[in-house]
Amino acid sequence: MNAKFSANPIKGSWKIILFISLITLNMNFVFYAESSGAQPDPSQKPAEIPSLIAKANPAPAMLQAERYSLSEAIAYSLQNNPKVRTSARDIEIEKYGIDAAQAERIPRIDFGSSASRYRYPTPVITPVISGPFGAGLDLPEYSRNIYDAGGSFRLPIFKGGRLYRAVLVAELKKAIAQENLVTSKQDLIFNLSSVFYKIAELEKLLVATDGTVKQLEVHKRDIELFFKTGAVPYIDLLKTDVQLSYAIEHRLSVKNNLESAYELIKTLMGMDDMGQRIAIVYHEIPQTSLPSLDESLAKSFTQRPEHRAVTKKKMIFEERVKIAQGKRLPDVSVGGEYGGKAGDGLGFKENWFFGARLSIPVFDGGLISAEVNKERAELQKVFEEERSIKLAITREVRDAHLNIAHARERTEVARKTIESARENARIENLKYQTGAGTNTDYLDAQTDLLRTESDYYRAFFDEEVARASLRKAIGETEY
Repeated sequence: MNAKFSANPIKGSWKIILFISLITLNMNFVFYAESSGAQPDPSQKPAEIPSLIAKANPAPAMLQAERYSLSEAIAYSLQNNPKVRTSARDIEIEKYGIDAAQAERIPRIDFGSSASRYRYPTPVITPVISGPFGAGLDLPEYSRNIYDAGGSFRLPIFKGGRLYRAVLVAELKKAIAQENLVTSKQDLIFNLSSVFYKIAELEKLLVATDGTVKQLEVHKRDIELFFKTGAVPYIDLLKTDVQLSYAIEHRLSVKNNLESAYELIKTLMGMDDMGQRIAIVYHEIPQTSLPSLDESLAKSFTQRPEHRAVTKKKMIFEERVKIAQGKRLPDVSVGGEYGGKAGDGLGFKENWFFGARLSIPVFDGGLISAEVNKERAELQKVFEEERSIKLAITREVRDAHLNIAHARERTEVARKTIESARENARIENLKYQTGAGTNTDYLDAQTDLLRTESDYYRAFFDEEVARASLRKAIGETEY
């Protein structure tokens, strides 16, 4: 059975990251195109950000959908994701490989029979001479039809260590398959968590953009009344109308991205019915303290399944070198056969033999040496693969720590900026109502407030993703 070595350097989640990046870029493009978008009236104080993060009211369309928390979605996906189930099957396949390797060490017994017809009469058995000095010659029976039946067995005694090493290699292949299953689960948990947090972020943005559209619609009606009374110029009405169009486009973009994210999470969960409606339930969990960088690196080299798998792969190729070297040693086996032959009269004459066989390689034209050198070269490749995986793991751990720190700083900055943006929007609203400010200043202030809140959501959930990335980088499976 062919081995399945998949201790490759870090695999798996670049497509998920690319998808999330495209969503973020698309939202940024639409959002920042609103050079002066309006927001809810500052007189109606927006809800505090932490409360929005902790609990969001479900949209009416989602009330009939099946709802999943992060842990529930992960548990469902671990049972139904095709890649995880395929990795589990690989373990079963390698188990049969162990059975096949062990079977080479036990006797092999075969039963066979045949019927042959010859052109000329042929002796059923060879002539048998019995008694001392050739006395008692037993002439064989001749027949054109020969029938024979019997059994044989063969037991290998010594093959230069190749028998038990083959079993060891098969066991290591199964261990690698088990590590690959853990890797598949960790990749799935990280990818699903990333999409889950992106959905939570998009739902917060959808609530904010929907409120923006409603407030702009109210503001437009007020501007229309002011214009009819001659209190404001026509340009204010045009600017408000343009910002309303941008806000509607932004809301549509968020909805489309949200639908795409839901389709992706259903795919990761392994749902066969892609038409099934689901919704997520996000609950903010108090963040625990992070391990230091040195602690994370130490854990990663002992807990990462990719590193454990490549270590086992190295052991496999070390054994394969010894297996190739074992071909220079003698092969010893015992065997025997018992059977009988008969002609047309069906008078079977039995015969048997038992013996041992010794085979010593003397000259093979350099074949064994070439195989040994080939396996040694393969072993050197595995050493480089192990080094590559160590470097990749180190980079992942460091990047995760940096991303967490960066996202935390962005979150704190955005949290402080929100209060300033709210106060600025309140002041611009008062100035506009009293005629001391302009409609443009008011719209710009509201746009700044929405951008600040959006930056907060993005930074907050980026930290969640970075924490999930750190858990994956150090090989943790808890979620």
